[in-house]
Amino acid sequence: MHQDIRVANRNYVFIGAFIAVWVVSAANVFTVFDKPLQEATGGSAAEVALALTIYQTVMALCGILSGRIVDQAGPRKLAFVGGAIFGLGWILTGFASSIPVLYFTYGVLAGAGNGLLYNPAINTALKWFPEKRGTMNGVLLCAASIGAMMLSKIGAVLNNSFGQKGFIYIGIGFLILSWTAGALMRPIPDGWQPKDWKASSTTVSSNNENNYGPKQMVSTTTFWLMLVIFAIAATSGLMLIGKLSAIVQTQLGFDAVTAANFVMINTAANLVGRLTTGKLCDKIGEVPTLAGILVLTITGLLGLSIATNPVVFAIFLCLLGASFGGVLVVFPPLTSRQFGMKNFGINYGIMFFAYAIASLVGPQIASNLVDTAAGVHAYQTAFYVASAVAVVGLALIALLHRVDTANRKKLAEAKKVN
Repeated sequence: MHQDIRVANRNYVFIGAFIAVWVVSAANVFTVFDKPLQEATGGSAAEVALALTIYQTVMALCGILSGRIVDQAGPRKLAFVGGAIFGLGWILTGFASSIPVLYFTYGVLAGAGNGLLYNPAINTALKWFPEKRGTMNGVLLCAASIGAMMLSKIGAVLNNSFGQKGFIYIGIGFLILSWTAGALMRPIPDGWQPKDWKASSTTVSSNNENNYGPKQMVSTTTFWLMLVIFAIAATSGLMLIGKLSAIVQTQLGFDAVTAANFVMINTAANLVGRLTTGKLCDKIGEVPTLAGILVLTITGLLGLSIATNPVVFAIFLCLLGASFGGVLVVFPPLTSRQFGMKNFGINYGIMFFAYAIASLVGPQIASNLVDTAAGVHAYQTAFYVASAVAVVGLALIALLHRVDTANRKKLAEAKKVN
């Protein structure tokens, strides 16, 4: 009976994690309030947009910090503290009257709260589901896609009704939901595992000797190889997110309203990609799945580079959107399998910094390589460069596959000895 209660509890933990991930998917809501923030702060569009870059950078840095805290203090307290900081950042942004204040309230406070919430939610949920980490991570990250769609609409309504003050209502809602998620969080007991489950060749149990500390992890070639691949795999998707509307308007000749439909298509493909990728990770392993993601990425980028027909464009957009959706699904279970679950919180926090690197590189590719004189082919060079980067990533995955195979063989031999 005690075992059954533990198993039942993990479902509530998963619900809490789902709520937390839904909440922190709100980054793109910021762009809805672009004009009111320019008016309130007196800043240019570029100055206001820099707040989002600060937000993403601080999020990644605090993800590392939260990993250390959650491994030591547990997820509940961190969710309460992170939720308070996150909600407060959004609330105070509703009163920001200058660019420096905006950078602090949204960039620093909201970004820090995001980092403190996201990492603990992911790693706590995955610890409770060792038998299907890929699948559960895929479902969890669907919350981010769903949240992005819902919160964009909510943000638009609040913007139309309250302008900048809409941030206040969003912040209050985020605070309530974050604390609800925290109330559902529970750390996994030492030595617990699902009934009748045994670790397979694609998983690593928490008591396995393959439990690296952060210093041990960053001293390995495997870590740096994974970090670079992570950054490369996320680059093209982040490039597209930042410029998709502009690309559609330029390449297909549509207005902004029609272009928004393609943003929705990309979001839907992203959602499907996350669900599919999670199941593939559990079935064939993370490294082969990651290789498939980059093959789809290259195909999508090359197809989009020449697509001037809306239907053809949408098909290749779906490929690229689905592949990008899978990137964040692969790396948590891959990190836990390579470096163990004992220090997974801080280890994945460090690994996640690759996403921050991609968030800087991706948009820059599209911004700096656009050729406005080329008409419908204005973004063709950007697509080619992103494709070339993805090809490099695919080559590195071949090397990672060799390393991964060797690690699994070593782990299997160690189990036989024990």
